[in-house]
Amino acid sequence: MKQSAKTSSLGLWSQRLFAAILLGGQVVVHLLRGRIHRRNTQEQMIVVGPDSLMIVLVTAAFIGMVFTIQVSREFIRLGAGSAVGGVLAIALARELAPLISAIILAGRVGSGFAAEIGTMQVTEQIDALYML
Repeated sequence: MKQSAKTSSLGLWSQRLFAAILLGGQVVVHLLRGRIHRRNTQEQMIVVGPDSLMIVLVTAAFIGMVFTIQVSREFIRLGAGSAVGGVLAIALARELAPLISAIILAGRVGSGFAAEIGTMQVTEQIDALYML
């Protein structure tokens, strides 16, 4: 990679980092000033929480079933069939369930937010906000 390409990618990265820090600072300032729209915030919390619960539970259950089948086959093949239940309970509860839930939730919520922003872009709501 050429030096100019490294410099330009570093410059772009630092600009994006600065923009993210600026956005975070604006969020903190608005929260401290009490300038939040409670109704909009509650609507977004419902989308992120209860509305996502069913898809997370169903997807995580199926992933857990497949994981259980694969692990139990290998444990039985290795002669450790009696340890399957305990190992799977610990592995699923401590490691796999939180990770899978977070990935599914991030995917669902992220795609929903992206679709909402895309709709706003098509209807020129984003341009109207820039004009303010």
